[in-house]
Amino acid sequence: MSQRAIALPTCVSCNRVIMPNDRCVKFNCPRCNKFLIWRCESCREFARMYRCKECGFEGP
Repeated sequence: MSQRAIALPTCVSCNRVIMPNDRCVKFNCPRCNKFLIWRCESCREFARMYRCKECGFEGP
């Protein structure tokens, strides 16, 4: 049986790896709707800025 590497998402604000049981949020960019944005609980709580890698949209 071969082993496969699992790619875990990272928070777009702090680049922390988001584990499966972490409290986080994911949503498509509000402007372009093309890029999936992942945010960890800490960055959401402190309203840290994020930037869409597709269109450059910035949000809290």
